[in-house]
Amino acid sequence: MKQTNSQRGDNAASRTRTLSRKKSILIGIAIIAVGVVGLQLMMATKSPPPKKAAQDSSPLVDVLLPQSESIQFEVKAHGVVRPRTETSLVSEVSGVVMSVSERFVSGGLFAKGEIILQIDPTDYQVGVEQSKARLASEKAKYAQEKAKAEQAKKEWDLTGRSRKNAPLLALREPFLLEAKANVLSAEADLKKAEQKLARTIIRAPYDGMVKTKAVDVGQYVAVGTQLGVTFSTEYAEVRLPLTDQELAFIDAPAWHSTSSHANAPAVTLTANYAGKIRSWQGQIVRMEGVVDEQSRVHYVVARVNDPYRLQPQSTESAPLKVGTFVTALISGKTEENLVKLPRDVFRDLSKVLVSDKENQLYLRELSVVRSEADFVYVRAGLEEGDRIVLTSIESPVQGTKVRIEGEEAEPENELEPAPESEQQSNKEAYAEKTE
Repeated sequence: MKQTNSQRGDNAASRTRTLSRKKSILIGIAIIAVGVVGLQLMMATKSPPPKKAAQDSSPLVDVLLPQSESIQFEVKAHGVVRPRTETSLVSEVSGVVMSVSERFVSGGLFAKGEIILQIDPTDYQVGVEQSKARLASEKAKYAQEKAKAEQAKKEWDLTGRSRKNAPLLALREPFLLEAKANVLSAEADLKKAEQKLARTIIRAPYDGMVKTKAVDVGQYVAVGTQLGVTFSTEYAEVRLPLTDQELAFIDAPAWHSTSSHANAPAVTLTANYAGKIRSWQGQIVRMEGVVDEQSRVHYVVARVNDPYRLQPQSTESAPLKVGTFVTALISGKTEENLVKLPRDVFRDLSKVLVSDKENQLYLRELSVVRSEADFVYVRAGLEEGDRIVLTSIESPVQGTKVRIEGEEAEPENELEPAPESEQQSNKEAYAEKTE
């Protein structure tokens, strides 16, 4: 069967297209083969990737080397200065105040026995004279009765009978006893009148100072009227409240102790005076025998001699005035082999984070002796080589390796190759360049 011209032309075109497709495939395969061979040659001749030094990613911390030492504790307390002896002056007689001492003012100083004020003594002088007259009269009566009794005894003796059998009235003994009793009564009245007269003069009971003044010249006072308040300047006292825990750190004297204060704990009182912080030295002299029912605290009493600095040997010029609010630092007991740590390093009431001798993190439970606002005193719980970690770490893991601030890192002898991800990125970049 003969093919037409048209059919022959279509067959030739089909063969041509088939040859062109095969040729394109062969050329593509050849290009890929050449690229692969070239890439292998380049990779074979390429130098190895650079190695980077190993980096230590351990956390960097600051540490404190704990050291045992001898600690003398101090206990802080607060109180108000009070006089040891305070007296309310009260009139024991009545009358008009005639005179008042110039020193009888609030803050006035006086010496023992000095006249503070005087009440009109006229009525009491009259009373003394009347008591003297009565005493003289009773003494005269007693003398008369004594003479009569002697005469009665002589008359009884004339009867020849014994005085033992004589009636009392015959010898006038009851009348003699009555007369003698009247003399004693008159003497007592005179003594009482003289005492009242003496009490019209109010004298200072001790070396001290006037706290308040209640009367003045011309004022009438009755028996029991308060004239003023004075206090002794020999020494002052401060009641200091202490808790049970604080009391354990001082050598407080026993509440019933009457011994000397030679070994009493020393106390330093400080207060602001005339724009400056002043200090005064004293001693804890006694402990009160009652616990406060509301606050449950104990009270110790500190004494300061010559608070107003009136003695010639006093070197401090600033007075410690009554009523001053003071801060007291009491010298306490001395404890050996304690470690003093900052309070902010504690993660709990008694736990701290440490770095051991292998520079690994651990949480230690410590035996706390005393806690203060800024420091905590520890007796036990730390191991040899432990260092207190000062750097804050939110979630520490036991045994984690750390680096210590200030310690030089050990040199790395081995180099680590770059990460595989970096090698892969280098290959991709090279492939893009070759294409």
